[in-house]
Amino acid sequence: MIKIKISYQNAQELHTVLRLLHPVIKSCKLAKEQRGEYKKAYVILK
Repeated sequence: MIKIKISYQNAQELHTVLRLLHPVIKSCKLAKEQRGEYKKAYVILK
């Protein structure tokens, strides 16, 4: 299992990265508190 933390500024950036990783993504969760300039998403790969 591989865990990746993705930092992004807008939803389009996150969507682009998730589209590229789509074949190997097991799950994706957004951070609860999205404060500051960068937002975070946590991805687990197969």
